[in-house]
This record gives sequence, structure tokens and C-alpha cells, in this order.
Amino acid sequence: MIFQISAFCFLFLLFIIFHIAPSNFRKWILLLASIVFIRWQGGLWGLIVISAITLVAYTLGIVTEKLSIQHKEKAAEVLPIIGIIFFVFILFGWKYMATFAGAFSISIPDRIESIGIPIGLSFYSFQAISYMADIRMGKVKAQKNLGKLALYMMWFPKWMSGPIERTDDFIRQIDTCGQTRLLDEKRLKRALTYILWGLFMKLVLADRLGVVVDVVYSDIPTYGFLTLLLTSILYSIQIYCDFAGYTNTMIGVSSLFGIELTQNFRIPYMAENVVDFWRRWHISLSSFLKDYIYIPLGGNRKGSARKALNTVIVFLVCGAWHGAGMSFIVWGLLHGILNVLSGNLKKTKASILVSGFIGRIINFIIVTFAWIFFRASKLGDALTFIKGMIPFANGQVALAGFEIEESMLLGISTIEWIVSLIAILVLALADSYADSRKELLPDIIAEKWSIPKRAAFVTLLTIIIFIFGKYGAGDEIRSFVYMQF
Repeated sequence: MIFQISAFCFLFLLFIIFHIAPSNFRKWILLLASIVFIRWQGGLWGLIVISAITLVAYTLGIVTEKLSIQHKEKAAEVLPIIGIIFFVFILFGWKYMATFAGAFSISIPDRIESIGIPIGLSFYSFQAISYMADIRMGKVKAQKNLGKLALYMMWFPKWMSGPIERTDDFIRQIDTCGQTRLLDEKRLKRALTYILWGLFMKLVLADRLGVVVDVVYSDIPTYGFLTLLLTSILYSIQIYCDFAGYTNTMIGVSSLFGIELTQNFRIPYMAENVVDFWRRWHISLSSFLKDYIYIPLGGNRKGSARKALNTVIVFLVCGAWHGAGMSFIVWGLLHGILNVLSGNLKKTKASILVSGFIGRIINFIIVTFAWIFFRASKLGDALTFIKGMIPFANGQVALAGFEIEESMLLGISTIEWIVSLIAILVLALADSYADSRKELLPDIIAEKWSIPKRAAFVTLLTIIIFIFGKYGAGDEIRSFVYMQF
């Protein structure tokens, strides 16, 4: 979601309409609101694509169930596979259309190329795939109510960047959302703290650091190795605050309507190794890849060598899912190899490298290094960035580009640098505090803090967001990083 004043007005109006409407109509109000929102933010083409995928998934599910009732088991097993192949083709075909066309010297008409990839395609395609896979495995029955399945696919807080929800749990929440009470203190406290913490991560930190990162990546060779090293660290913080900030905000928004989204982040930079990192980072994607790729490949049931191969395959798919280009493939391959190495090191005397405080430091370093391939627009830029991080290898002085000119430093003012550093410190302390409690900060604030303490936090954080939030041009802020995927 691009946060605009109009978007907040939309949420407020929907909240009022939802809570004054009869309980039986509430889920249909949410569906209508989601359709309106997708048309508004994703355009007519975006609405058509998600509607078509929803309709295909619904039809295939109904037909599969009818075939099962008629004891046509083979057809009932094959049809979901056809559906999965279709959704995979749509997703990866769309993402890699330009790459394939270039490889075979095929020209793409400008009209088709200008359409672009619909917002959220990666996320709701995976939801359609999981729905068909669960039907084939007998985990869920085909949803006979098209409206419920459409709301599962289109629920606007998760439409743009997930989380990737599973059908059974989400449908149950759709069935009970009509019972949501307006003055449910526990739910409202939780929603408010999640929204505010998410906005702090996104507006105060991610969008401010993003300006610096964009400036440096736009002209990599002109910067010294210390400037590039700092930028790589800032991007690690930026992408975490951007994506986790989105997730936290949408968890809060969704909770206002009685639908709890899957938590996608559990303080990932406190992980002791890469395996632990992927249990904490983009959890719904990790869960999807495990259940629908890793386990069907054999998981860890066929020996250590096969387990390692399966792990690497999963992360290659993960890289390809994020985007076309070799830089994403290399990023996925790196994480696959690091997962295998991390798992093996835990069984040796070198386990200190993947556990405790040392493990956390090393994990942050290698994850930050891998992010370079993720952020770079192409593989060549990533290699140039890495070469530039080697002291004096790029011919620039250590802090080249890190000079204050007219009170500006790498695209933001010195005052904004101070705000950024203080906000990073607050984030680090908050994550450390929450990790020590084995809980997430919004949950701790909403459920464990006293009323005066909570009120002070909410008031202070609201003031900070209004004063120091990076709102961009006009009333529009920077797009979320994961919108492009």
C-alpha cells in the first residue's frame, strides 16, 4: 500500500461501515472494499488478473471435488497439478518474459511490455498454488463459495506484499469476522501498537535510509570502500524496516476487521545463523517453500547429500521468485549454500560460529553481503559494489562521496542523519528487548505493559511519526520494496 491521506480515509470509512453493518454482510463488505482498493491502487488490469486467477482456482477446485465424488481418482489428482503448472507458468512466464525474449531475439510489442507485472502477482499466485496443492493432498476441501475464496485471494492488506496465507485458517476467519466487536479493547490495543510500530519502521527509518542507498547505488564506482560498506549495512536495515514495517502495519489494519494475518517477521537480525534467519524472515514464504517444494523433493529423508541439494534447489526457486536476472539467482544460491554450511557447522567443534553472540554477528555480516546481489539492478553492479568494498581496490579514497555539501550528505541532511542514527539505536534496543522476552514488541506493549506506560509509548511514537516521518513528495511516500516482486 502507498500510504496516502486518501488511503487513511478509505480505512476509516471502511471501519465505520464494517462495524455498523449486520454481521452476515460484513465479509461481503470486506470483499467489495478489497475489489475497490485493488482497482484503485493496482489499476483495472491488476484487478482483471487477480480475478481471473481466482476464478480459475475456484473452477479447478470444484471440478476436482466432483471428480473425487465420482471416484475418478486419477483425473482428480491430475487436475490440481494442471492448475499448479498454470499458475507457475503465469507467474514465472510473466517475470521472465523479457529475459526469454532477449535470449531468443524475440521482440515484445510495446503495448504488452508497458503493461508490466501486476502488483502482488507473486503473492496471490503462491496462494492459488497452495490452494490447489492442499486440495490434491486432501488438506482442504474445495471452497464452494466463490465470494469467500475471492476474499481469501484479494484481502487488500495482504494483496500487495503478503503474507502468503493458507486457505483453511483464513476461510475460518472469514466465517467469524462478522462477530468482531467494535469495542474489543484487547484487539484494538494490539491493532494500534502494530500499526504505529510498523509506521515507525517504514516512515522514520526505511524511507529515510532508502534515499541514501539509492544515491550510492546510482553511481557505485564514485564511492570509497567505507562509504560502500556503510551503504550495505544501511540497506540491510532499510529492507528489514520496509518489509517488516509493511507487515506490522497490515497486521494491525487487518486486525481492526477481525482477521489476523500470519506474522512474517520475528526479529530476523537476532538470528544466530542463516537457518535461524529463515525461520524469522519472510516466514510465510519460508513455510510455503518448505511445504510445497522442500518436502515434496524428499526433504531430509534421503540422506545428507540429498538434503543439501534440496535446500539449494529451494533457495534457487526463492531467488527466481523474487525477480528475473542473475543477481537474484546468485542471492538465492548464496543463501542455499549458507544454509547447508550452517547446518553442518552446528554438528562440529566450529559450532560457535553459528550460535550465540558470535553467530549473530557473523550471520548479520553474511546476510548483509548477500543483500548486495538483491539490491543491485544487475549482477555486474553487484560485483562492482563488492569490488569497491575492498580497501582501495576502486581507486577512490576510503570515504569518497561521504562529504557534506550544503548541509546534505548522500541525499539527506545532517539533521536527518542524526534522526536516522537515533532511530536505528531505538530499533536495535527494541529488537534486543523483544528477543530477550521471546515475543514481538507490539505484543509486549499491548498485552504486558501498564496503561500509563502504553499510553506514553503510543503518544510519543505518534508524535515521532508525524514529525520525523519521511513522507516524500506531496502526500505520497516511497513504494514498498516488495511491491516489485
